[in-house]
Amino acid sequence: MKIITTAAIKGGTGKTTTAAALAQAAAAANKKVLAIDTDPQANFSFFLGADQNRAGCYDLLHGTDPGQLIQATEQGIDVISGSPDLATERTGQSSAKRLQRAIEPLRAVYDYIFIDTPPQIGELTLNALQASTGLIIPLEADNSSLQGLYQITDVAHQMQRSNPKLAILGTILTRYDSRPKINRYLQQAIAAAGAESGSPYLLAIRPGIAIREAQALQKSIYDYAPQSNPARDYLALFGIIEAAA
Repeated sequence: MKIITTAAIKGGTGKTTTAAALAQAAAAANKKVLAIDTDPQANFSFFLGADQNRAGCYDLLHGTDPGQLIQATEQGIDVISGSPDLATERTGQSSAKRLQRAIEPLRAVYDYIFIDTPPQIGELTLNALQASTGLIIPLEADNSSLQGLYQITDVAHQMQRSNPKLAILGTILTRYDSRPKINRYLQQAIAAAGAESGSPYLLAIRPGIAIREAQALQKSIYDYAPQSNPARDYLALFGIIEAAA
């Protein structure tokens, strides 16, 4: 089983969109998929069609049996939802193994677990990295991405001391338009920084209105617009994850 976390230092990088599209790609490939939303904003839960008002990840971290928290959705993805209560989880790295312990009984049940995280490094992101076998870092082609890339990879390398199974699978660029020269320059700079920091550049996700429409309708992009550019690109990314050791 693979446990894949998407994480970034700041908001607006396409982190949650990436987590949802990968979960949907796995489900479209007939994999048994669980999505865990550790972000208090709970957009991951919404995109997958889960009820954010039900007990979810906060209760999971506080000892509730995961079987009581899993929601089966119309997208064919099981979800443990996020909620605003998660914003109170600030106790630091000493308790970073709570999520890892909580999902241990689920390892034999699922092919994939995808975890979305808040847009900062804190208790929830540390728990996600401690529980994971792989990290995907979504970035945009902007000047702040280089600093964010170094920060998140540094944290991931620190977490590998307590979780040696955690692999930094790589960096992607989301909503990437290759026409502006500055974007092409930033793509090259991010690829070079990723090689230096141990996070290989994987691919770019092209922009497309279809993915936003699918999210608003709480539909899988592979049901709503499977031939759209974002759907094709995220399917390619899922193929990279499938092929990874």
